[in-house]
Amino acid sequence: MDTEIMHTDFPRWYSSLDIGDGQSTRQLRWQAVYKTATEASRETLETLLRLAFKSRTVPQASSESEIRQLFKAVDDTFEMQGNDREMQILAASCLAVMMEVNEDVGAAAALAATTAEFGGARKPKLPMDLGKLGEAAIAQWARSNGHRPDLNKYRYIDAPKFDFEKASAKITETPDWTSVAAAFTLAADATRGAIKQLAVRQSNALYAIDRFLKVQDEELQLLWWLTGQRSIDYDCGFDAITVDAQPLVLAHEVANMTEFSPGPHSVKAILSRAGLKDRKKLSVVTAINAVDTAWLTKLIGELNPSPLAMPLHAAAKRQLETGPGEAWVAGWAATAALDTDHSMTPLSLALQFYRERLLIKFE
Repeated sequence: MDTEIMHTDFPRWYSSLDIGDGQSTRQLRWQAVYKTATEASRETLETLLRLAFKSRTVPQASSESEIRQLFKAVDDTFEMQGNDREMQILAASCLAVMMEVNEDVGAAAALAATTAEFGGARKPKLPMDLGKLGEAAIAQWARSNGHRPDLNKYRYIDAPKFDFEKASAKITETPDWTSVAAAFTLAADATRGAIKQLAVRQSNALYAIDRFLKVQDEELQLLWWLTGQRSIDYDCGFDAITVDAQPLVLAHEVANMTEFSPGPHSVKAILSRAGLKDRKKLSVVTAINAVDTAWLTKLIGELNPSPLAMPLHAAAKRQLETGPGEAWVAGWAATAALDTDHSMTPLSLALQFYRERLLIKFE
C-alpha cells in the first residue's frame, strides 16, 4: 500500500462522519492516517486504542495532542479540539491500516484490537469492525511468519562486480608511487563494496532460514506439550488443574512457547486440543479467583496493564491488590467499563489471555 493510493475503505469510513467532506480534505486526512499508521510506536498504539474505543481511561493529553499535531501538520485547517467524533474515526482508521502495513507493531495492533473488544463486550460505534479486521490481520501475520523462505531470491546469477576503473584512472593520471598507493586504496574500497553486497545477501538468507527454523521449533515444542498433556507451571497433568483455572494457566504456557507475534495460526486449535471447551461460559471473576495466588503474583509482578487492551491482566492486578473474593470486582469493572459478571467460554477466555500475554511479551 502506498500513501498515494488511498485504502479502498477509507472514503466510506471517513464519509460516515456526514460532515460534507470534500475530496481534497479526504486525501489530506488519508495522508495523515497513512503516516501515523506506518510510523506508530507501541505508545501511539495505546493512545489510538483509547481514542477509537472511547475508553473510560482517556489518553494522556500530551499523547493525544501529538497525534492531532500529525494531522495538523498535513492540513493546517484540522481542528485541535472540538472534533472528538472525527478523531475517533481517524484513530480507528489508523489502527485498521496499521494492522496491514506496519511491520514493527502491525501484529500488536491486530492483537490489541481483538483484546480490547474482549469477546464482544466492547463495541464502539465505528464504520468498521476493528475486531474482525484484527482477526483477519492476525491470520495474515501468522501465515507470513510460517511461510517457508524462498532462498532462490538470495542467489547471485552473476558474480558481484569488482570495479577497478577509478584505481586504474588514478595511476594513468599520475604514474608515480603515490598514485599507485592511492590506487590500491581505491581498489580495496571497490573490493569491500562488492564483498559487502555478497555478505548482506548471505546474511539475509541466513536470517530467513533461522527465523523459519525457530517457527518450526515453536510448533514442535507446542506439539510435545500437547502430547505430554502436562502443565509446566503447575507441574502436573492438565486434568489435575481445576477446570476454572485451566484457561489462564494453559494460555500462559502456550504464550511462553510462542516465538513470534501474533503466534501460530493454529493456536486456537492447540488450546482446544489441550481440553478447553467452546461452550458453557466461565466468568472472568471465577477464572481469576481460581488460579494460584503465588502463580498470579509471579505473572503480574510490577506490570501496570492497560484496562482496555489487557482487561484480564488488569483484573488480576486488582485482585492481587485487594485480595481474593469479590471485593476487587466492582473497581475493576468500573475502570475497564465492563459488566461485573462478564463471561466467555473457556476457549475464548484462554485465547484472550494468550493474546494479552503476547502484547506483554513482545512489548
